Amino acid sequence: MERSEADVLADLALQHYERREFAAAEETLDRLVTLAPARVDLTTYRLLAKLKSAGGGPDSARAVMQGALQAHPGRTEFVAAYADTLAPEEAIATLEQHLADVRTDPSRAAYLLLRMTSIRAPLARRATGLPPDHGLSWRDTFQWPDAAALPALKAALQAEIAMGSKRATARLDLAYIAVSNGDWETVEKYLAELRGGPKRTPADFTAFGAAFHAGLDAMTDANIVSGLAPVQRLLDGRAADEKLFMASDHSYFATFTLPFLRQLEAMQIPVAVHVHLLDGGNSEWTEARGLLGALKHVAATLTAEASGASAQGRVYARNYYHAVRYVRFYEELTRGRTRMWMLDCDVQLLRDPRPFLASLGPHDLALRTNPCSFEPMLKITASCVGIVPTSKGLEFARRVAASIIHWKNRGSWSWGVDQIALFSAYAHMSAQGREPATLYLDNLAMNDKVGDTGTIRFMSGMDKFVTR
Repeated sequence: MERSEADVLADLALQHYERREFAAAEETLDRLVTLAPARVDLTTYRLLAKLKSAGGGPDSARAVMQGALQAHPGRTEFVAAYADTLAPEEAIATLEQHLADVRTDPSRAAYLLLRMTSIRAPLARRATGLPPDHGLSWRDTFQWPDAAALPALKAALQAEIAMGSKRATARLDLAYIAVSNGDWETVEKYLAELRGGPKRTPADFTAFGAAFHAGLDAMTDANIVSGLAPVQRLLDGRAADEKLFMASDHSYFATFTLPFLRQLEAMQIPVAVHVHLLDGGNSEWTEARGLLGALKHVAATLTAEASGASAQGRVYARNYYHAVRYVRFYEELTRGRTRMWMLDCDVQLLRDPRPFLASLGPHDLALRTNPCSFEPMLKITASCVGIVPTSKGLEFARRVAASIIHWKNRGSWSWGVDQIALFSAYAHMSAQGREPATLYLDNLAMNDKVGDTGTIRFMSGMDKFVTR
């Protein structure tokens, strides 16, 4: 069957984006939207809005989503996506107006109620003097800031299910409401109903409850690493009281890790860094060893594994790299018995990191948490985690590594499994009365692409390529 011009343009735009040819992707999507606006799905419109925003700011993104809504009038998901581009008060008013039109449909009502409470959550925190973008404690992390909205949301979800809805997200959202109450066994009950179903959901790599963690406890350290490639030690740096840990494939090492380390080198900052390459061969490893060995002020340790992840496709490699780094982090933590910071490799140095590194000192753990994220996957960021090899620090790191391998062995892991593992590990330890002494990181510690505060800027998505 001959493919339409719209189908060809959609595929071409995605190819441009995956090759990080962002200008070409934007131009192709503009052509697609002009040609067949009603045939363009929401994901494609959102991608175009993202590209427009990178070059022209929020007004450009808003114009894209306004056009999307005009092409798909009355579609709840398009209304919500347009509302995402508006100021909070205007967004809530837009969603409430649409809710009045669809209130008899519990599925659409639940969807809109969730979107509205997600907008109100940071406003509720600001109103009580709390920071909207990072948590201050464990309870401040898992409890939902706009708690008053949860009964109506729960009622709408239960009504939807009572009417026979099979929408997986309805049960996931009920589980996430239970998260806000710290009721981990109820969370697990809802997740178990979905796990292994016909449609992949976060339940396929998310678990809470005592039974799940008892299974992790039964895994030995040898069990955790048994299915992974052996690690080769290629370069050893000097001993240090604290160490950075950065892991990636060779491409990200060359594009991000090495420039970051050269920033440290140029500032003559004596920092110890452990670099782990999660894929590649001898020629790439030899090159990395030479580049790291040439650093004078940065004391680098290099390990590598021939995982073969890249040969199994982009999706598998992406899953492997972001998750297995936490297994290797645990191995190095137990081997070196020094406090360590896991950092994403795609970061930029803003100022001398030594005070930031030393702040981990009296704690078991350092985390950046997100109280205004409804989903457990987003509650703790995996981009920056500090761990001290105390009994609680090591238990936490081991539980995270075991969780990741549990889902890897089941073949059901997916993007975000590292952050799920962090959240589930902390929830279990806290419920068992073993909550780690935790340093909760704020905007003075790490910069999440906003302003010039913090020590290290953490990038995500296309931003790390656009801004370089």
